[in-house]
Amino acid sequence: MDENTLKSVSQVESGLTSLTGVSSARSNEVVDKNEFITLLVTQLQNQDPLNPMANEEFAVQLAQFTQVEQLIGINEKLESEQAGADFSSMASYLGQEVILNSNVVDVENGEGGQVSFDLKEDATEVTLQLVDSAGIVREEVNLGEMEAGKHSAQLADLTTNSGEFSVQVEAVSTIGTPFQAAANVSGVVSGYVPGPEPVLLVGDREIGTSEIQEVRVPGVA
Repeated sequence: MDENTLKSVSQVESGLTSLTGVSSARSNEVVDKNEFITLLVTQLQNQDPLNPMANEEFAVQLAQFTQVEQLIGINEKLESEQAGADFSSMASYLGQEVILNSNVVDVENGEGGQVSFDLKEDATEVTLQLVDSAGIVREEVNLGEMEAGKHSAQLADLTTNSGEFSVQVEAVSTIGTPFQAAANVSGVVSGYVPGPEPVLLVGDREIGTSEIQEVRVPGVA
């Protein structure tokens, strides 16, 4: 057998030798049993007919293939169990109201979703302000008189058609003193998307659980 053929066989054998440890470095989608079989067949086709692979060596290669296939099966089982755990965890949020650690709303076609805030005292007037990235108040939503406590409000029928805005709350106390309250995006979880990085669906927004600041029963302040 010429030098090029020997080099080809050496490369194939090198690939087969390293394949047993490849499952820890590459995904199952990249290296699978079909690729392993292809490498093994290629090695057999290119072996030196005057010096064929010994039976013992062939048995070792088959044993390596079996080990790789078993590892693939174990990984698939672990991934399935992990997906099931995510499924159960994400499902527990369905129908619950979540308060996010963000005050930025995405307004589209005059709709900005829901925001929540906590008034430290009774107010004769409460106003939600939509502030753009330059710090300019683009629109105000007057909510009127409100008692102290936790509240939620819908940003609907806005004259501002689209864009991202920070929401801030301006209020006036019963003795005429102005004060502010922190606003947070909120909404009821309507669904979720499972996977390696599962997300919850709140309106048209996809959120991760790390974005949740508080969970409430809808309608209960």
